[in-house]
Amino acid sequence: GFDAALAEGVMLLTPFNADSEDEATKAFVAEYQKRFNEIPNQFAADGYDCVYAYKQALEAAGATPDMSAEELCGLMIEQFTSMTFDGLTGAGMTWSADGAVSKSPMAVVIENGVYVGVE
Repeated sequence: GFDAALAEGVMLLTPFNADSEDEATKAFVAEYQKRFNEIPNQFAADGYDCVYAYKQALEAAGATPDMSAEELCGLMIEQFTSMTFDGLTGAGMTWSADGAVSKSPMAVVIENGVYVGVE
């Protein structure tokens, strides 16, 4: 029941814009729409990036299925505090020792009900 006209012209910072023209975002949005019949939001893109960041870390660490949870945890801490990751929600993402991610947000403005990137 929200009147979308009330949001027209609002500027905000977000790590994800489903209307972005980059190939990775376009492919993600198309597949998400095919599977779920809706446009993905920031949180869907965050989840997608999380899985692929973890994959990158596991591969870089040489993790194997026979490793214990303790071994894997140590490897993941080592990888996440030393790697960078490029995903849908940011490029050059890094993680601090306490697990906080650092990434640059994108500025967008709402025009005709959709996010439009601000250069």
